[in-house]
Amino acid sequence: MKRIVVATIIFLTAFQFSFSKDDVMNAMRDELSRSMKELKLDGLGKPYYIEYSLQYVNPYNANATLGKIVESQDTRYAKISVGVRVGDYKFDNTNYFDIGLSFFGSGDDEESFNSRRVPFELDYNVLRRELWLATDAAYKQAAEILSKKEASLKNKVRKDTTYDFLIVSPKKTIDTSDFALIEPAKFDSLITELSRVFLAYPGVAVSSVSMECTNETTYYLNSEGMEYVRREIYTGLEAMGATQAEDGMSVTDFYSTYSFNPEGLPKLDSLRKAIYLLAENLTNSKKANSLDEPYSGPVLFEGQAAAELTAQIFAPNLVAQRTPITDGGFTDNDRYAAFQNKVGGRVLPEFLSIDAKPTLEKYGTTPVVGHFKIDDDGLTPRDVKLVENGYLKSLLSSRVPTRRIRESNGHNRGGSPMLSNIIFSASDKQLSSKELKDKLLKLVKDRELPYGIIVKRIQNLNILYT
Repeated sequence: MKRIVVATIIFLTAFQFSFSKDDVMNAMRDELSRSMKELKLDGLGKPYYIEYSLQYVNPYNANATLGKIVESQDTRYAKISVGVRVGDYKFDNTNYFDIGLSFFGSGDDEESFNSRRVPFELDYNVLRRELWLATDAAYKQAAEILSKKEASLKNKVRKDTTYDFLIVSPKKTIDTSDFALIEPAKFDSLITELSRVFLAYPGVAVSSVSMECTNETTYYLNSEGMEYVRREIYTGLEAMGATQAEDGMSVTDFYSTYSFNPEGLPKLDSLRKAIYLLAENLTNSKKANSLDEPYSGPVLFEGQAAAELTAQIFAPNLVAQRTPITDGGFTDNDRYAAFQNKVGGRVLPEFLSIDAKPTLEKYGTTPVVGHFKIDDDGLTPRDVKLVENGYLKSLLSSRVPTRRIRESNGHNRGGSPMLSNIIFSASDKQLSSKELKDKLLKLVKDRELPYGIIVKRIQNLNILYT
């Protein structure tokens, strides 16, 4: 059995601006150089690392219900993010959970430095000023947090002396893929027509069809000499419906399809058929009965349900997570930290293996929207053997090392390691659908149960609650 789990799904429009790439990078380089040389407060350490990111974002998103547009937005904006590290690669202000900052945040009079909105029509001087203000704020907070971190470890024995940040070789990269212009009116019309399908199904109580488009260009550089320009483009269409079965049980279902450029989406006839099938399934589900009592027995997951179960429950554990220090010592593990100390141990049946293929653009003949060429650190992503014959071999990682994963494999996206194309493969012990069902029935018989359960679809919660 093979499955692909894709992380990241959105949608976009194109934009242009007069501020050239060279102007952007020159302004960022000049301000970075000034900050590294001059930024210093009495009694506090100088930054040993600074990174700048400027993003031009042009998102389009729309939602329609029963043939009417509920929301349609085609906007554009620019934002900068500044990262400052004080200390050194071994020990700095990061990997520390500041409880006070978490509860109270920054004051209204403090400058923001993460996703700071800036004028879309930038010039050299305006960009440098915005970077200067953001860098000053980031430095002051970094210096304060380092002091708290040092104080929290005073008179304590550190058992884990893993570096806070990895040293890498800098490089300069450009990844600016071509994209098609998006016409908001055209897509408003598309989702309006698709949502009209539900008018013929009064038994479906709630329904919607939505599209998201995002065209994002990122300019990045850091004090080590790493630079990149990257354009990210995603296109997605999602539909959901909900009804109530005759016994009162709530029933939901969904349809989704994703691509990079809009022309990669299915044709109108195919989309309409998919929505009709969604509405039919929901209508038929109204007569379905729920279980009268709790079930304890064998369960077989097939098709979409098997992939969705993997994506929601198992796959999120496959990323490296650093447990941060607090003023009380160390925090508890997060929800998806179960595998942090299991590298080398068995996590799946021995006939299953998992590979991360972040640069894979097609699986067979099917385009894969989870691939990428540059991660947020400017590194080229590497294929990773995550699980081999049931045993956990590695985790997806960034430049923040852990005790078991001490190098980056280029999967930092959105501020932490993130899943991309995750491929499951099975050995020669694969069973056909009939053989799996026969095995299920045998287990049912052995346990003297009246029935077994086969799950064919699982709701995607991200779609349900958006």
